Amino acid sequence: MDPKNKFAAETIHKLQQSLDEIPPYKANELSKQQTIRALSPQVLALRAKGYGWTAIASMLSERGLPISVAALRTYLRRVREDAAESKPRAPAKRSGEVRALRPAAERVPPAPNPVPTGSEAPLAGRPPPPAAAPRASTVAAPRATPPTPRTEAAPSRPMFEVRPDTKDL
Repeated sequence: MDPKNKFAAETIHKLQQSLDEIPPYKANELSKQQTIRALSPQVLALRAKGYGWTAIASMLSERGLPISVAALRTYLRRVREDAAESKPRAPAKRSGEVRALRPAAERVPPAPNPVPTGSEAPLAGRPPPPAAAPRASTVAAPRATPPTPRTEAAPSRPMFEVRPDTKDL
């Protein structure tokens, strides 16, 4: 065995004690990203007061931190993303749990949903065919707002065509 790679237990113990006594590291200089991270509460407070990105970037530049508007916004977006990643997400509450937590005075009774049966059931997203439309004499009350038509354009032809197999390859 090589005596250079062996250390006495007392030496290790002294090293551990001396390393534990070292104060935490304090950086003397910060990068722009770290500086913006430290200043983010004040910058966001300025935004809440109504200052624009250009005004904030010029204020920072005048006070010793030369930064462009694009860089400022990018750095703050990273700060928000890092904050969102570090927060543990709470599990989604089920609607029954929410109702149980809400006082009875705040609860809204559910609206009655008549279930269409048989031929009354409309196709998903399509208006009922003209034969199933109610007649003018049976309409009880007119609607307050007309239904909005679907704006999706149906493809004029299928996206692909299935062709029969051929023997010549």
